[in-house]
Amino acid sequence: MKLFKNYKVLVIACVIVVLCVGVGATLAFNNDVTDTLVNTFFPGDISAEITEDFNGEVKEHVKIKNTSERSKAYIRAYYVVTWKDANGNIYSQKPVAGEDYTYRMGSNGNWDFTTTDGYSYYALPIDPGASTPDFIRELKPVAGRAPAGYHLEVDIIAEAIQANPTSIVKSEWGVTVSSTGKISK
Repeated sequence: MKLFKNYKVLVIACVIVVLCVGVGATLAFNNDVTDTLVNTFFPGDISAEITEDFNGEVKEHVKIKNTSERSKAYIRAYYVVTWKDANGNIYSQKPVAGEDYTYRMGSNGNWDFTTTDGYSYYALPIDPGASTPDFIRELKPVAGRAPAGYHLEVDIIAEAIQANPTSIVKSEWGVTVSSTGKISK
């Protein structure tokens, strides 16, 4: 009986030793063979630039360029028309479209000019370095309508947002992005 008890203790001791050696060898192998993973990411570089033709009175071919180097971007823009004097003072009455100035918006069907938030949205993402089609085709003052000492001033405000992930575009701008990547308000 005593031999049988010693045999049991010996078997249990051998099993424990084999398990310890196996676990130790596995850990050593994993530490020796596993390469270090590097998590590489780039910070966002989304920005936009407004380009236009301007002859001192008439703004033409106003476009918004995605100046990002790596990322597609959605673009939205709006414009503000005021009377300003030589010192930058704004006249108290706002110019009236059709009376004080005339304008033609871009004719590309991907610009949505009917939004209620004041922005016009370009529906498709713009490639890095590329520009939208005309946002404003032409905007010019009507002769003789400016208050004395003032001229028509048109400021364009444009924003760009990274096209991916689309969930950010939806949450930040409150737009819908279709499965084809087209946004709508």
